[in-house]
Amino acid sequence: MGEMYQKEYQQKLVTAEQAVQVVQSKDQIFYGEFALFPETLDAALAERISELYDLYLVSVSYTKVPKVVLADPNQEHIIMHDWHYGVVARRLGDKGLCYYKPITYHQGPRIIKKYIEPDVVFATVTPMDDKGYFNYGLANSVTSAYIEKARTVIVEVNESVPTCLGGNSESIHISQVDYIVEGVSSPMIQLPPITPAETDYKIAEYVMEEIEDGSCLQLGIGGLPNVIGANIANSDLKDLGIHTEMLVDSCVDMYMAGRLTGARKQIDRGKMVYTFAMGTDKLYDFIHMNPTCASYP
Repeated sequence: MGEMYQKEYQQKLVTAEQAVQVVQSKDQIFYGEFALFPETLDAALAERISELYDLYLVSVSYTKVPKVVLADPNQEHIIMHDWHYGVVARRLGDKGLCYYKPITYHQGPRIIKKYIEPDVVFATVTPMDDKGYFNYGLANSVTSAYIEKARTVIVEVNESVPTCLGGNSESIHISQVDYIVEGVSSPMIQLPPITPAETDYKIAEYVMEEIEDGSCLQLGIGGLPNVIGANIANSDLKDLGIHTEMLVDSCVDMYMAGRLTGARKQIDRGKMVYTFAMGTDKLYDFIHMNPTCASYP
């Protein structure tokens, strides 16, 4: 079985320069999301941007500045949008190079399937397994919805991407892929620790008073969630659960301290449920092939 998929893999394997030839003027391109920036495909597209016009780039929280944007400082060829308008997007937005796309995040897959007509998907994935699947790694999110609607699906293989188990819709089969590019395999983004403010510590005290054994939690990014996570790890709370948008380093700390079991969750009992993850290698190593974690769209 594996040999069959390897043959198909070789048939679909191309260089990044060859892959981006499918991009046409006026195409809408999904540029990956969060930690999974399509670095190799981006560099190749930047080399031919002068040949194209009216390209529409969209991502959910760019984590790197696209080279294709730097190659078109006057916006003669592309328009860049971001659903989450994170740090990279805001800095480019201050220069008039990126625009906020206001969409309620949890409605993303439904909106894409009903209203959005993407042309090309650049998806950063793990290497293919012996069953022919590429895993989406740290961002399940809206990737599968875009792939379902796109004209052309290009995957960029990055050997640094951890395999994140589902859940559902956490992988794409080679039969759904049009082109495969073996990328530069850059390391995953490392989010620097955020120093909590004095007010974060005080707010965390009040939050801790509301958490009881068996509570189900969602933590995000920032000084305050970090303090709350540390306080929980050092507490005597029991059987806490995680059902969150973003999985972060503090979830690892709480789990290793024995605070997270998910034993009292009503759905996905025993699972830490999330749709994307960003943090440091501590988090990525924990997630990799860990059946305790479950990624969902």
